[in-house]
Amino acid sequence: SKIKKRSWVLHECLERVPENVDAAKELLQYGLKGTDLEALLAIGKGADDGRFTLPGDVDIDSISYGELSPADEEPAKKKKDKELKKRQELLKLVNFSKLTLEQKELCRCRLKLLTYLDRLVTYEEILGVPHASEQRYDAEFFKKFRNQNIVLSARTYARESNVQALEILFTYHGSDLLPHRLAILSNFPETTSPHEYSVLLPEACYDGDSLMIIPWHERKHREKDWCEELECRMVVEPSLEDESEFLYAAQPELLRYRTARLTVEKVMDWYQSRAEEIEHFARQVDCALSLIRLGMERNIPGLLVLCDNLVTLEALVYEAGCDLTLTLKELQQMKDIEKLRLLMNSCPEDKYVTSAYQWMVPFLHRCEKQSPGVANELLKEYLVTLAKGDLKFPLKIFQYSKPDLQQKIIPDQDQLMAIALECIYNCERNDQLSLCYDILECLPQRGYGHKTEVTTALHDMVDQLEHILSVSEILEKHGLEKPVSFVKNTQSSSEEARKLMVRLTRHTGRKQPPVSESHWRMLLQDMLTMQQNVYTCLESDDCYEIFTESLLCSSRLENIHLAGQLMHCSACSINPPAGGAHKGKTQYRVSYEKSIDLVLAASREYFNSSTNLTDSCMDLARCCLQLITDRPAAIQEELDLIQALGCLEEFGVKILPLQVRLCSDRIGLIKECICQSPTCYRQSAKLLGLAELLRVAGEDPEERRGQVLILLVEQALRFHDYKAASAHCRELVATGYSKSWDVCSQLGQSEGYQDLATRQELMAFALTHCPPSSIELLLAASSTLQTQILYQRVNFQIHPEGGESISVSPLTSKALQEVGSIPGSSSADLFHWTTATTMKVLSNTTTTTKAVLQAVSDGQWWKKSLTYLRPLQGQELGGGYRTGTRANEGLEKQGCHPFYESLLSDPFVIEVRTGSCESFAEVLLRTGKLAETKTEGEEVFPTTEVLLQLASDALPNDMTLALAYLLALPQVLDANKCFEKQSPSALSLQLAAYYYSLQIYARLAPCFRDKCHPLYRADPKELIKMVTRHVTRFGWEAWPEDLVALTKQLQHYNERLLDFTQAQVLQGLQKGVDVQRFTADNQYKRETILGLAETLEENVYSIALSLAQRYSVSHWEVFMTHLEFLFTDSGLSTVEIENRAQSLHLFETLKTDPKAFHKHMVKYIYPTIGGFDHERLLYYFTLLESCGCADLGNYTIKPETHIRLLKKFKVVASGLNYKQLTDENRNPLEALEPVLSSQNVLSISKLVPKIPDKEGRMLSASSLYTVWLQKLFWDGDPHLLKQVPASPPEWLGAYDVCLKYFDRLRPGDLIAVVDALSVEARKEMTVKAIKTVQHFIEKPRKRSSEEDIQEASDSKMTYVDALNHLEKSLAHLETLNHSFILSLKNSEQETLQKYSYLYDLSRSEKEKVHDQAVAMCLDGQPLSLIRQLLEVAVGPLDISPKAVVQSAVGNIISALSGGSADLGGVVAAVHASVDEGEELVSSEDLLEWLRPFCADDSWPVRPRIQVLQILGQSFHLTEEDGKLLVFFRTEAIVKATWPHRQVDVADTEDEEKRYSLFTELLETSHREAEFQHLALLLQAWPPMRREYSITENPWVRLATVMLTRCTTENKDALGKEVLKLCRSLYHTEQMLPAECVKELCSLLLHQALLLPSLKLLLESQDAGLHALALEHVTAVAQVNDSNCDPELLSLLLDAKLLVKCVSTPFYPRLVQHLLAGPQQGRWDAEELARHLRGAGYEAEAGSLLLAARGTHRALRTFSTALGAGQHWV
Repeated sequence: SKIKKRSWVLHECLERVPENVDAAKELLQYGLKGTDLEALLAIGKGADDGRFTLPGDVDIDSISYGELSPADEEPAKKKKDKELKKRQELLKLVNFSKLTLEQKELCRCRLKLLTYLDRLVTYEEILGVPHASEQRYDAEFFKKFRNQNIVLSARTYARESNVQALEILFTYHGSDLLPHRLAILSNFPETTSPHEYSVLLPEACYDGDSLMIIPWHERKHREKDWCEELECRMVVEPSLEDESEFLYAAQPELLRYRTARLTVEKVMDWYQSRAEEIEHFARQVDCALSLIRLGMERNIPGLLVLCDNLVTLEALVYEAGCDLTLTLKELQQMKDIEKLRLLMNSCPEDKYVTSAYQWMVPFLHRCEKQSPGVANELLKEYLVTLAKGDLKFPLKIFQYSKPDLQQKIIPDQDQLMAIALECIYNCERNDQLSLCYDILECLPQRGYGHKTEVTTALHDMVDQLEHILSVSEILEKHGLEKPVSFVKNTQSSSEEARKLMVRLTRHTGRKQPPVSESHWRMLLQDMLTMQQNVYTCLESDDCYEIFTESLLCSSRLENIHLAGQLMHCSACSINPPAGGAHKGKTQYRVSYEKSIDLVLAASREYFNSSTNLTDSCMDLARCCLQLITDRPAAIQEELDLIQALGCLEEFGVKILPLQVRLCSDRIGLIKECICQSPTCYRQSAKLLGLAELLRVAGEDPEERRGQVLILLVEQALRFHDYKAASAHCRELVATGYSKSWDVCSQLGQSEGYQDLATRQELMAFALTHCPPSSIELLLAASSTLQTQILYQRVNFQIHPEGGESISVSPLTSKALQEVGSIPGSSSADLFHWTTATTMKVLSNTTTTTKAVLQAVSDGQWWKKSLTYLRPLQGQELGGGYRTGTRANEGLEKQGCHPFYESLLSDPFVIEVRTGSCESFAEVLLRTGKLAETKTEGEEVFPTTEVLLQLASDALPNDMTLALAYLLALPQVLDANKCFEKQSPSALSLQLAAYYYSLQIYARLAPCFRDKCHPLYRADPKELIKMVTRHVTRFGWEAWPEDLVALTKQLQHYNERLLDFTQAQVLQGLQKGVDVQRFTADNQYKRETILGLAETLEENVYSIALSLAQRYSVSHWEVFMTHLEFLFTDSGLSTVEIENRAQSLHLFETLKTDPKAFHKHMVKYIYPTIGGFDHERLLYYFTLLESCGCADLGNYTIKPETHIRLLKKFKVVASGLNYKQLTDENRNPLEALEPVLSSQNVLSISKLVPKIPDKEGRMLSASSLYTVWLQKLFWDGDPHLLKQVPASPPEWLGAYDVCLKYFDRLRPGDLIAVVDALSVEARKEMTVKAIKTVQHFIEKPRKRSSEEDIQEASDSKMTYVDALNHLEKSLAHLETLNHSFILSLKNSEQETLQKYSYLYDLSRSEKEKVHDQAVAMCLDGQPLSLIRQLLEVAVGPLDISPKAVVQSAVGNIISALSGGSADLGGVVAAVHASVDEGEELVSSEDLLEWLRPFCADDSWPVRPRIQVLQILGQSFHLTEEDGKLLVFFRTEAIVKATWPHRQVDVADTEDEEKRYSLFTELLETSHREAEFQHLALLLQAWPPMRREYSITENPWVRLATVMLTRCTTENKDALGKEVLKLCRSLYHTEQMLPAECVKELCSLLLHQALLLPSLKLLLESQDAGLHALALEHVTAVAQVNDSNCDPELLSLLLDAKLLVKCVSTPFYPRLVQHLLAGPQQGRWDAEELARHLRGAGYEAEAGSLLLAARGTHRALRTFSTALGAGQHWV
């Protein structure tokens, strides 16, 4: 070639592919010549000038690339040596470490040329012989082939099943391909027969004792070139890519077979996995089997099991007609017995034996080969399993295993007999008896073959089988089919044998029509045969007994009589006379004792099955019992029980006979009789007879009689039939039945039973026989009864001639009826009833009434009675229980005993009746002492109240006796209670003074008790004077404390005596004054005097003044009270009041205390004056002014101003509520508004400047007109607008009227009026208002100086301001028609409608629009909506969306400081605005506004973190902002808990520094709060990207430190905290991997925190962690609150681990939680039951379904659960 440029030549050699083989080879060789060492050195020296250099000295083109021909061998060898020598010299000149770029490129070109040349030769080999290769050569294919990855080419040939090409590649390119040999072989199509590529399969051979893989025989096309040496390759191509990477990327499972040297284990693994792949993907079992067999032929071990499985699968799929979807994997998971069943399942009956020879026998041989001895067991298990359902197929096997056959399926005769026996005994069907006999025929006879002990034993078992089959035949004959196994299993069990005999006889007895006597006798013979042949565990006597029992229970009379023939029916029939014996064999009879048992059992069965006495079964029961002629006790008891049923029916007791028998407590039946027939307690003889029939209390008649009589007494007491109860109790007492003490005590305590003597006897009996614990209560009741007896002697309750016939007074009867009508009232309730009524009953009853006796039946009545003796709400002593008036009740006369009548002048003497009883108080005293005795002195009876009562009762009748009672009081001052309750009189007050005089004298000069001191004989009046004079001579300090108190009482009663005389005067006034109280009560006295002053009667008024002077009541108070009366209740007119006050000269005294006068007037008089009574108000304020009260009180309006205003308002506004007008807390304009009219508005406008508003400023005329004009517009006016406007034209007309008065308004009020008139025509009205204001500006009206001053002070608004406002309002009104506002108004969203309404109200005022925009922003509305609102609003508001958002953010920051606020809405709106490209607010703006808040340490930490998180989630922050955000978060958290640690930006700028900061803080943390903030810190940081070990993971480290530094007290809380910590990471980027969770769980377990550990494991979705959790659950021995809670149970159910927890203690709680859980529908009970059943837990599955469907717990038996599982699942 003439072209010498090296780059072009090499490019042509590398890129051009000639159309024939030779040309291609020549071109490549030419390129190799120009890239040899000479050219390399020339380039290094720079001598080539870029030309293509060929070797100059040695012409190597004549030497063929291949082997030299033998003819030229010697010359060629010399040339080759010379060439090698030269090449060595040239190589020494090359320094490969310093090659230039051109030299490296030359080496690369040479390497590629060599590769192409090798590929060309390989291609020729693939094409075949030389001539064929030239013809089949494809340049395009070679161009692709030479550049193609050699591994890819090999894989392609494998997928094309080109075995020859692949063999050539393995041979010539082994270094590249043989490490991937197995992976490439795996790419052959699964449908290609392995025999086609068998030459490529690896083969093993033995090298000595070791087995090794035979290496592939490789060859090379040429020797290694210098540029292929490692030294050159390292420089030219330092890093070669892995050409096989694609092969394993697609099939990573093949990576394990990549190896330079194959091992036997890997090859064995490959054969197995490849065979499984072929079967899995192609479902061609023959190909997989061929591969395994080829492997076994090539000495590859470990393939036998797989080969057998494939052979079995081949038979199943291609021969046995099994399910075509059966896979090898499924077959491998099966047990051998399952495979055997699968082989034989589809065999038809006619080909069963053929199939057994064809498939079963080979399969058993294969199993035997793998495990010797397993074949026999498999065959046995298979046949026995088949036999359970049907013996048909096992019979065929046995028939082809007979001893006389040559080829037997079961060759061993012992095995044949053993399997046959087991098959027959395992058959569960009862209709296979004929097949059993057929099988028996197939067995060898005794003596056949070798005789061994095993054979002999098996023949014995066969003989036994024949007997068993005979029994089965008997059972079948009598219609009781049973499996053979049943007879076998029950032959040694006497219990089961007995049950079978019973079942057989009962079955015969139930046959219809009934069988004959001959049939029964045949049955008896069969039973005896069965007993002799098989059931030897039974005696023949048992058979007779069972037979007889069945005859008795057959429900037929003839059978019962037949049974009687087989029994001894009386004791004397056991040894019958000799002459009575039958000839021949004596008939067997059941013994007498057993006969009784059988008869009783049969009769009881009939009895129990009866529904009532008339049931036919009851006759059968009698018939059975009557068979026993001598009727022993047991028989008689049954007959009595039948008789008792009739008695029960007579009493109306409906009960099943069985219930009567089962009733363990027969006395309960007597109770039921009494319950059903309440009055049967009168039929005691009948009930006692029934009790005897029922054997109540067994055989103890006394106990029986006692129990029944007790019930009768209790029932009689319920009916209050005390006569019957008493009779029965007497009988009980007579018999001395001690258990009756309770009912005796009940009758003894029955207050309705009036025979107190009998009651006392019964109580004595009860006390004698009661247990010790009841003695105290009964003693108390007995004591109460004695008290009742005592109470009968009460004098004021019984007439002298009294008897039971004495009638009760009407009042008492009525009171008693009221008591009786109270629901649930009892005798004890009488004293609980209202005090007044009860005491009236007791005090007014003059007869012996039951109510009184019932009243005192309460053991504590005397205590309650004491409260009746005490003062009751101001009533007189005894007045609460006394009706009417007693003689001398007012104590006007001194009462005395008739004996002392002659000693006193005009005394009061009461007639003394003979035989009178004690008084109530005396009885009470005696009763109290009785009770004190009962408590053994622990509870002392308080005598004070009783003595006081006695004294009160005695005072009217015998004052001396009353004084004696008082002197007996323990405390002297207690006498006051008696004196204070008496009617004040001269006598009673003198008696009190006398009493205290005696006490004081006795204290000062004690007297001896054994002598009568002359003190008590002294004149009482003289004694009172002497003692009073003595004690008043000295001060209080001169006497002891107790004497001081008595002295004060003496002085008190002396003063009351004086007051009493003064009070007599009041009685003549007839003003209802209580004279007694007047003398006793100072407060009442003062109030009475002031009350008397409230009158218009002159005499009464003068008495009030005199009394006031006597009792030191000031005249000022009297005059003030009289003045209040005149104003409030006198009924006088204002003029009359004024005249009377002047005539009485009241004000001369009242003026002396203006402050008090002002206070009383304001507090008591002013509230009574009506606001519309102008005249009275005028007089009121006139009095205040005249009495000097003008400066008192903090009031804006002075009295003189009030006077002037009232005088004018009386004329112009008579209907005005003046008090409302001047009320400081109300708006005065509201009071004026109702009375304003066009006639008085001008006059009132002149008055209002003197009236203050609520703020204290004076009203203006303009404000008045403001109110009136609005009233005029809306309500009209009789003179100006007679009709109320209701339409736009009328509103405009009304507005024109109002315009005339606009000149009276100030600018501000004018605006207020216009703004208030908001109607449809407001735009036109606003236009008119603008014109009016413009007119005011152009021609201002003349104003007075007063108006100008007031306007200047009250308003800062001018008409120009008003005009601007109105023009802006008009412009605002025009914007209401803007499309944006209309869209808001017409929106269906209430929120948008509200915005429209708020905008309407805003009038485009900047502040209101701004507030509305901020509110919309806080609501999360889009910024575009806010911008539209701002654009629509009128005027230069200078409000931008940015400013609105800034204000909203400010509001949120303020809210965050005090609680919570939602920043999310604002951020979302800004985010949406930024996304839409609106340049309203940027994320930078938000950050700028929120940075100060986030950086401010004074704010709480959590709100700042929340703000930062919201910003971070919503905006794509820059890297710097992100770092700043992380810094803010970190700083906020760290400063809150570690204030000493200053955080810099550098501490958080990258992950490593953050991790260091975390480590530093973790080391210093010990408190729970610090750990919580560390968790917050990790959450605030970006997730850690660097790979940490499990123990170095920050979350794991945090949890580890928390747990290791915890104490025993807070261990559980920290466990929950760790659990909460991990849960917070769920579904986040920081979620912990399974390894970390496992580590945490081990830490928790180390701290004995099982519960949180289990929750962590179960909440993970990792199966491995679930398995670990299951291990821990299984290890728990006892479940309690520390290791189980509802949440854990829910997690176990969610993880579908119920089945795996069946064997653990958690299972019951899981089921309970599943059924009781509030999450209905969360878990499907039926699905869980299916899982349980699938796992083999049928009983558990059924039990779960029963519980889920609400089955009662009693019905959840094991058998029911099994049935439910099979039926429902």
